[in-house]
Amino acid sequence: MTKHLSTIEAFHQFIKDHQLVVVHVMRNHCSVCHAVLPQIEDIVATYPHAELAIINQSDIEAIAGELSIFTVPVDLIFMDGKEMHRQARFIDMQRFEHQLDLMYDSCFGTGDGTLNSN
Repeated sequence: MTKHLSTIEAFHQFIKDHQLVVVHVMRNHCSVCHAVLPQIEDIVATYPHAELAIINQSDIEAIAGELSIFTVPVDLIFMDGKEMHRQARFIDMQRFEHQLDLMYDSCFGTGDGTLNSN
């Protein structure tokens, strides 16, 4: 399930509450952001224990400073509350999924070293 976060405090609580989190940061008038989002949603949906959060930087300007964001879209993977992977502007979906798969295996022990097929 996708969670829309509207405060920096909600962001911090979300990454604290969930072991593996993908965060998609976007802006209102960013066509690339809106085009990338369904692809990220589809990838995350195949990992039942991973959570997806969306932050609209147009609504929370301070998130740019909090996460050192200089362009959008930005897709981040947090594991145990720590940023483990980041892609910005041009998102390589295969690389992103590979990184998510590695972290998912580490957290939830699928252990086969191949992309998740759930």
